[in-house]
Amino acid sequence: MKTYYFIFISLLLWGFNSFGDQPSKDQLPPAADQTASLQEDYHPYLARIVAGYLSYNHYSGMRIDDFTSREMFDNYFKMLDYNKMYFTASDVEQFRPFQYALDDMLLSRKPDLRLAFDVYELFQKRVKERVHANLALLDQKFDFTLDESICTDREDAEWASSKAELDELWRKRIKEQVLGFLLRDKSYEETIELLKKRYKRNLKDVYDVKGVEILERYLTALTSVFDPHSSYMKPASKENFNIGMEHAVEGIGATLRRDQEYTAIVDLTPGGPAQLSGELQPGDKIIAVAQGEEEPVDIIDMKLQRVVSMIRGKKGTEVRLTVIPSQGLDSSETKIVSITRDKVKITANDAKYEIKEIKSSNGHSYKFGVIDIPGFYQDTNARYSGDENYKSLTKDVRKILAELKEKQVDAIAIDLRLNSGGSLPEAITLSGLFIKDGPIVQVQDRQSRKRVLEDPDPEIVYEGPLVVLTSAMSASASEIFAGAIQDYGRGIVIGSESTHGKGTVQNMVGLQRTLEQLLDHRYEKDVAGALKFTIQQFYRVNGSSTQNRGIVSDIALPSPYDRYGMREEELPRSLPWNEIDPAEYVKIADLGELINELKALSAKRVEKNKEFQYLKEDLAYWDQLEEESTLSLNMDVRKKEMMRLDELEKNRKAEREKRLGLTKPKDESPAKTQSENKPGKAGDKDIPDFILEEALNILADYCDRTGIKIVASELSGQRKEM
Repeated sequence: MKTYYFIFISLLLWGFNSFGDQPSKDQLPPAADQTASLQEDYHPYLARIVAGYLSYNHYSGMRIDDFTSREMFDNYFKMLDYNKMYFTASDVEQFRPFQYALDDMLLSRKPDLRLAFDVYELFQKRVKERVHANLALLDQKFDFTLDESICTDREDAEWASSKAELDELWRKRIKEQVLGFLLRDKSYEETIELLKKRYKRNLKDVYDVKGVEILERYLTALTSVFDPHSSYMKPASKENFNIGMEHAVEGIGATLRRDQEYTAIVDLTPGGPAQLSGELQPGDKIIAVAQGEEEPVDIIDMKLQRVVSMIRGKKGTEVRLTVIPSQGLDSSETKIVSITRDKVKITANDAKYEIKEIKSSNGHSYKFGVIDIPGFYQDTNARYSGDENYKSLTKDVRKILAELKEKQVDAIAIDLRLNSGGSLPEAITLSGLFIKDGPIVQVQDRQSRKRVLEDPDPEIVYEGPLVVLTSAMSASASEIFAGAIQDYGRGIVIGSESTHGKGTVQNMVGLQRTLEQLLDHRYEKDVAGALKFTIQQFYRVNGSSTQNRGIVSDIALPSPYDRYGMREEELPRSLPWNEIDPAEYVKIADLGELINELKALSAKRVEKNKEFQYLKEDLAYWDQLEEESTLSLNMDVRKKEMMRLDELEKNRKAEREKRLGLTKPKDESPAKTQSENKPGKAGDKDIPDFILEEALNILADYCDRTGIKIVASELSGQRKEM
């Protein structure tokens, strides 16, 4: 690894001139003084490092060439103006001569990033023009009796041919925004005021930008040519990614949000420094931040991410917050709160469980443990620094299983419906809690070198009946776990037709060390960030990749997530599916006949289930809206449709209350039958989680037919010689 690293540094020092020469300076558009001044001296070298890593290490084997340049060019404009509402065709065309030059500009000895900053400066100019035009438009009255409509999907639209065409697009967009507020019972005056504030804030955000933020977009326009999961991360983005993986942060332990021009406290982490200080409360507004004894910095109207970066810091350091208390009599009443930062564990997205009691179709009563796993997390830094108490999903689930065993549950359901993945090692060790030993997943790199990753622990923590709930949102590590459970015949996968289909492995490489060695210069803090890029593809033990195809459910249930159209195969530049030789593993049981029986029983229930009928109607309605891709701007038409939907929901609610016995006196709040941290599962907290309910009905049938206790180590199975 060290040899490779120094070879790579040598290549960077030598440069990439063999790939092509840099265009002459007189070919470039005039320099954009305002944004060009945001470029730091090290930015070109950072771009060169990113280009080098991608060229020599990305799994796809792609090189940075004219094709990459053209795609990067288009990506950058789309990232800035996704709906094509600011740039005109002529704006894009003025930069078109350079669509095949970006590769040469990146691979030269000192890359030229002027295009990134020039395009962003033009974007700022167009946003400013548009905001001023929109503010004037909001002073006019709209006629909602006209028979007009707006296109709701401009993804494949062409760039507007003229300013007049953009004016018309914006007239309709603003008219729709005004109409939307009016339909939600806002007054016309209040609506106009809200929209004016929104556009002014948008303009401020576009101009309140740092050079590294422009660079992040530009380099991610490059990485996304290689695949949809590779990206460049500026230091703040890298920090946020690590926090999400580690479920820990060094700071004060507070959740913040933007409230008009202020930064407001939403809640405090129990046991965190902010909560322990006793000086802060939800609703308090922070107006200034000081580091230790330094002077306070005013943060009114500052971007939330910047405020967060100022408040976070190393454990043991002091931060002083100037706060307007939520209980204060007026906004002029402030206080200064001094807090010593500490490492705060974030538990909101930890694995959790609940116990459900279910009666089977045969009349047997069962007690099931439902373990909700939002992500595959691990505090890697703490683990490799020798901290035995490092944060780990597998460790948390092991504890949960012990508690459920004490509570004498009959079976387990693992809920991965909102789990987009995370740590590969955690996917392996979590799978190992349910099987004795053997391979869990295979990985293959760009040189077709294969590795089989095995369960490191021969202990089986849970041996009983198991189902795994998935959806189109279940991705990556979720698919490794679900695939292993399915391949071994250890349990039954229930959910959408298939999972998301992300079958690639990414590596995140910090770029600071490489930058400092390249420039022979030390920086006081991380200025380089990180590159996350695809290095391997993973395969199930049966040899099949999950890429694009995902894990096909043993028993498929209709799902609200099926409408989002966000599976891997629908993402631009996703890698293709393939397969390799199977690994050698012992299949615990063949559940084929049992699954067919359970599937038939489930189908009968689903057909009669009112909630699934409602979902089927909703999916058809959403499909119709997507196909039409238009929305009426006529007040009467929209009101009529809104009344129809309100009546439909009213009838459903009445039927549901009668069926579930939820009718309450008017002064009582309705019963909560769905976990509030899963609003997407049914769309309303009063709607039962009918997908989970049906999965547990299947689990009850499973228990009826297997006599509950299944000892994995005792089930028969023949070793497969592959």
